[in-house]
Amino acid sequence: MLPFKSLTSSKQLTPEIIKQIFTVVDQMAVSIENKGRIDLLDDKVVALLFFEPSSRTMMSFQSAAQRLKAGMVFAQNASSTSFEKGESLEDLIRMVEAYSDIIIMRHAQQGSADIAAKTSKVPFINAGDGGNEHPTQALIDAYTIHKEIGRLDSLNLVFGFDSLQSRSIHSLSRLLSQYKNNRFTFTGPKELEPSESLLAELQSTGTECVIASEVNLHDGYDVAYVNRLQEERFENRALFEENRRKYRLNKPDVENSGCLILDPLPRIDEICTEVDELPNAVYFKQASYGVPVRMALLAMLLGKA
Repeated sequence: MLPFKSLTSSKQLTPEIIKQIFTVVDQMAVSIENKGRIDLLDDKVVALLFFEPSSRTMMSFQSAAQRLKAGMVFAQNASSTSFEKGESLEDLIRMVEAYSDIIIMRHAQQGSADIAAKTSKVPFINAGDGGNEHPTQALIDAYTIHKEIGRLDSLNLVFGFDSLQSRSIHSLSRLLSQYKNNRFTFTGPKELEPSESLLAELQSTGTECVIASEVNLHDGYDVAYVNRLQEERFENRALFEENRRKYRLNKPDVENSGCLILDPLPRIDEICTEVDELPNAVYFKQASYGVPVRMALLAMLLGKA
């Protein structure tokens, strides 16, 4: 069981809770390997509401639900729902809770997850609310670091290249700021540096935060967490076009650096494909962890783990 009904922010994921979740994730990974599917949620229905484009998050939640033998109801875009007719988010959630036992939602509006979670009588999971948060992705990222490095504290991390608009960077930095002796370096275009409010929030936990226009990954970094420039969130298209290929990891940047390379994907311009062959490039393995992580969350929020 988890100490909250719904998951909307990675700030809810304390080290103690994460330890419990990782134990269940390991169990789910074994169940996938040994059985493929288990009937843990065969009496439950999962609602998937995806009002922004998604591949990995949507499909891994689908796979997680199916591997637990849960039923599913699904809406993929706003035009397929009564949003198109002007229905409010609150009314939509009240309707969907009558059809399901847990709701997972991705929505373009920042703060929509909080509205939905407060409205819903059934557990709710934020699968991304605009440029704000993506807590389940942060949990996958942290699990990857845990599996590859063996710790979540005393890490020297680089975040790039759109720390202003990347919800994945926001969520992972908030999660890891709860661990001791972590150091964050944010790199990318000056216009895309993290907001002052996020920096203040991270620094209030004792986390050291640095802004750097360039970094050398051979300088003792443990993790480089890179994300594409968030094209859909740019008001200034010229700024996106100017920088989209300027910030990119090439093989010489990464090879023999000892730095773990993570990317929540999709990969657009931020990592050259030649990097894929390197042993420290683990972003596809990272994506594969999405299924057992989300299986664990579904089971725990529904009181079945």
